[in-house]
Amino acid sequence: LEEVQEDLQLMMSNPEKFLADSSSAIGSTKNYQSLNIRTDILYDREEETSTLLEVFSQISSPSCTNRSRMVLISGYSGTGKSSLVRKLEHEFIRRGARFVSGKFDEMQQIQPLSAIMNALNEYCNLLAHDTVHIDRNRAAVEEALGSEGQVLAALIPNLSRLLAETIGGPPLAEVSGREAQHRLAFLIRLLLRSTCSSSNPIVLFLDDLQWADSSSLELMRSLVTDVALDNMLFVGCYRDNEVEPGHSLFECLESIRRFGITPITSICTSNLNMASVNALISDALSTLPRATGSLSEAVFQKTGGNALFVTEFLTSLRDEGLLQYSLSRRKWEWEMEHIRSRTIAQNAVDLMTAKLLRLAPEVHQALRVASAFGAHCLEEVLQIYDTDPCHLSSTVAALDIAVAEGLMAKVDGPAYRFSHDQIQSAAYKLILESERESFHLHVGKSLWQQSSEDEIDEYLFVIVDQLHRGACRISDHEEEIRLAELSLTAGRKAAEMSAFLPASAYLQAGIGLISDGDWEWHRELCFDLYNWCAEMEYILGKFDEVKAHLEEVIKKGRTLREKLRAYYTFVQSSGSHSNTGDAFATALMVLDNLGESIPSEVTQLEVQQELLATQALLRTKTEGELLQLKTMSDIDKREAMRFLNLLLLYVYAERKEYFPIMACRMLQLSLSYGVCKESAVAFGAYGVSICGLLGDTSNAYRFGKIALSLLERFQAKECLPRVFVAFYGFIADWTDPLQSSLPCLEQAINTGLSTGNNEFALVNASYYQG
Repeated sequence: LEEVQEDLQLMMSNPEKFLADSSSAIGSTKNYQSLNIRTDILYDREEETSTLLEVFSQISSPSCTNRSRMVLISGYSGTGKSSLVRKLEHEFIRRGARFVSGKFDEMQQIQPLSAIMNALNEYCNLLAHDTVHIDRNRAAVEEALGSEGQVLAALIPNLSRLLAETIGGPPLAEVSGREAQHRLAFLIRLLLRSTCSSSNPIVLFLDDLQWADSSSLELMRSLVTDVALDNMLFVGCYRDNEVEPGHSLFECLESIRRFGITPITSICTSNLNMASVNALISDALSTLPRATGSLSEAVFQKTGGNALFVTEFLTSLRDEGLLQYSLSRRKWEWEMEHIRSRTIAQNAVDLMTAKLLRLAPEVHQALRVASAFGAHCLEEVLQIYDTDPCHLSSTVAALDIAVAEGLMAKVDGPAYRFSHDQIQSAAYKLILESERESFHLHVGKSLWQQSSEDEIDEYLFVIVDQLHRGACRISDHEEEIRLAELSLTAGRKAAEMSAFLPASAYLQAGIGLISDGDWEWHRELCFDLYNWCAEMEYILGKFDEVKAHLEEVIKKGRTLREKLRAYYTFVQSSGSHSNTGDAFATALMVLDNLGESIPSEVTQLEVQQELLATQALLRTKTEGELLQLKTMSDIDKREAMRFLNLLLLYVYAERKEYFPIMACRMLQLSLSYGVCKESAVAFGAYGVSICGLLGDTSNAYRFGKIALSLLERFQAKECLPRVFVAFYGFIADWTDPLQSSLPCLEQAINTGLSTGNNEFALVNASYYQG
């Protein structure tokens, strides 16, 4: 009796689900044979939903301090991690949040920072379309980013809609390597700091963190540990069965925990229990739960309660006729014995692969092509692929059929996205493993040959990735050389985006395509590949690989000019690797070859001689002449200035007796051959030297002022923190009130951070704090 009452209550509360319209004819337009899989319902996720909303309320509460939070959702594929977040998206937005998302892709790990940049591009689009607050948003972004906003706009196109046009403005600071990476992270933090609030917080959702590249993880760590960034909820999903101890994701998360600033909430999604599977099947069949119990039990035993596996298995039963709607009895019926005895695939991927094989040949082929790109692919890329004369059918048209079948979705871009990662995996399995390299090579060649120059630039990473996956199938060496040149272009572009690991991968692949004989016939290409690769590995801290690549360049180089770039990287790498002895010896050898001999051992007499020689040159110049010195044009002397400028960093820390020697030699070169941006550092360092060694505060102040003038002349923003700390930290206090230096030191701190020079930003901060 209780069960009957329960059924009656369900029918009364959901008549549209459980009560058929008796007036409907058998030929009604209603499609009774369609399964009503409820994507809008989360089964057995009430606790997880409540946890997410509770954390969100913390970042959106005006009374709460330190309002950035991190939520990590783990679980096996198909357990509904992404669905949990997507289900709450509209609720977040209703409460004022700007919800943005990005998804990492196993097939697209080599495409740098794609997931985070896509999310931030979406965020800037929301800001630009916020008509109520558009003026406030623009003003906040302009004030926060200044001229450096153009750096970010190159990576986040929609940001340009919030920035004023800059025509003839100051040039951007020339930074590279780690400084560029630091600058990128700092500018993104400034963007979010200036636009997040308790009334409009940001929810940043990144899916499939197990496939995130190291550059993205480092940027993620930088964001969630920013003590000045409030009102951000970071939500990340990952498959815990694909992340082992020592994985880069775990190392990143451990670093965040050690920092101790951002609270981390962990949620684990498991498979559905028997009751939830029955609720899902009851909804799908519009049949009372008591009537679907036996079917649900069989499905649960076959699938283990994995939500994706449950829905795919249910669909396969319908497709095979073991589950069908009886028009005469007006209800779903199933063959229980056949279902229980049916042998099924071990997982959802194998089950879906069999399903895909039953599709029309043109859809089957289109899904193979789409799967080669990963979880999603831009429609324009597919259209370029379709222009190849050897492709007789339209990939785009066939994928529209896949969209209608629910296998894919059409999303903004416009792009096609597989409805689930497992569907993409199933489609990729349609390509025989023995044929995959050739398949990728064919796709890459089609895109390369059919693309215009602008399209190659826009989709460079996509094209190169496909070609690299099939590069071992290339038999023509000239074609390998062309791909090596394209790999160099991709590596340089990735480096400009501060994505150094992908850049290294592109360059390593390019090196793998050249042979020993190419050092004769394609000399410039070989030098560029090896030098760029060594520079990326230096940034990544792979010092053994750096040494190996540089040794090859030095061995193959015939002239000093061909070896200079490698020597410079070697000095940088050795110096940062606490091997200043090798760095110093190499730099002195190079300087000697450039005509600037520096003694290997410094005595007090030699320091005095350098100071006297410099003072003699200075006496030949008036104040006006010093300010009007010509620009240095001698290539060898410019290189000498670069090496001396680099050494100046190391000698101040470990070999202070060399500091005045280096400062004097840089100043002598500037007075004799003309000035360059490093000359600003030279005048500042010389001022520090005579102030400390000779007590000549008057001339130190005078030359410090010339250093400031040279900064302005060359717009050398990247040199500003070093020059400012020399003048406002060491020199000016002997002449000007201490308080007058504080605004300039603060400017140096901000400039150092915005140009990625964190080291000298901290040095200036130490003087600012006294």
